[in-house]
Amino acid sequence: MKKLIIISFFFFAVTANAQQLNEKGLYIDSEGNLFSGVITSINNGLKSELEIKNGMIDGKANYFYASGKLMESGLMVNGLKDGQWTRYNETGLTSAIGFYTAGKKSGTWLVFDEKGTKRMEMNYSNGEKSGTWNSWDENGTLASTKVYGGAN
Repeated sequence: MKKLIIISFFFFAVTANAQQLNEKGLYIDSEGNLFSGVITSINNGLKSELEIKNGMIDGKANYFYASGKLMESGLMVNGLKDGQWTRYNETGLTSAIGFYTAGKKSGTWLVFDEKGTKRMEMNYSNGEKSGTWNSWDENGTLASTKVYGGAN
């Protein structure tokens, strides 16, 4: 019974301080003021930790597997992905590295297999596929090349 009371208290403490989204999609506190701080939430077993400034996701964003291991991390600026984002597999190896500019894919993206071998290198400009895309087989041998934004 004591365990149930502790769990109930924890649940109440978490929900009592929970932030909500207003009609504009901004995070607000229980008094309706724009929230600034860190929000931690769990949805379908996946945990997220998001920095909020003036009601908007702005700063570090981390997402975790149900196991608690880091799944993805990056930065948000004014609610949009910006800069480098890194994704990890459940063993902790990097599975992808990508870049965003104001929420649009940009720059060179890399994808790795479960052993850490680079499998793809892709390029984006303003959210569109661009430049040369390469893929490698499991032995690290170049398997294919495709060019976007020009003659293929």
